[in-house]
Amino acid sequence: MKYRMRIILAVVVVAIIAGASVFGYNAWYNSVHYVSTDNARVVADLIQVGSINPGKILAMNVDVGSPVIEGQVLAIVDIPTVISKSDTTGTPKLGFRDVVDQFAEVVAPRSGVIAARWAQNGDTVPAGRPIVTLMDPRALRIEASISESSIDRVRPGQRVEVHVDSLGRDVAGTVVTISPVTASTFSLIPARSSSSNFNKVSQLVPVKISLDEDQLGLIPGSSVQIKIRVK
Repeated sequence: MKYRMRIILAVVVVAIIAGASVFGYNAWYNSVHYVSTDNARVVADLIQVGSINPGKILAMNVDVGSPVIEGQVLAIVDIPTVISKSDTTGTPKLGFRDVVDQFAEVVAPRSGVIAARWAQNGDTVPAGRPIVTLMDPRALRIEASISESSIDRVRPGQRVEVHVDSLGRDVAGTVVTISPVTASTFSLIPARSSSSNFNKVSQLVPVKISLDEDQLGLIPGSSVQIKIRVK
């Protein structure tokens, strides 16, 4: 019985050592060959679309989630015109005549999906104020924050593995740009003591990553994990 227990114990010890060795090797290999972070998210181009003329919205033709194509009419705006003048001051009074000549169409500058809607039928909007926000799901990218202690190992052109929980798989990408400044303008903050010493805070450097192909299943704003191949 004791002999069997010794055999079992020896097997357990060997398994633990082997597991620890594999874990240690993988950790060492990843630290040497990759720069990794889970401080990354999916970002899309957002376009604010409004009317170049002030007026009242007669019709909103889209809502959040609506797919649109370039040139599609998103809204129709009734442009105010002079309907009378003050008898005493001569100041023009603006109003809406509801005539076709005074209607202006707000069209989509590019194809995409409506990400936000900022106005309703009947709202009066000034010129240039966004009526909707348009997102192009074909122009997604990854923006990650890399610790300043590791950023010297990162270069444009390096390959990237992007793990997306919502898809349950990895997608491939490439480092495009590395910001010349950190995400914070200050690298020192006061220490939590009565002395005048300062504690250095490790800063994060923004990195932009392009994806190899359109990833229509990605959700803008969602978090991802990345591994940048540096060696």
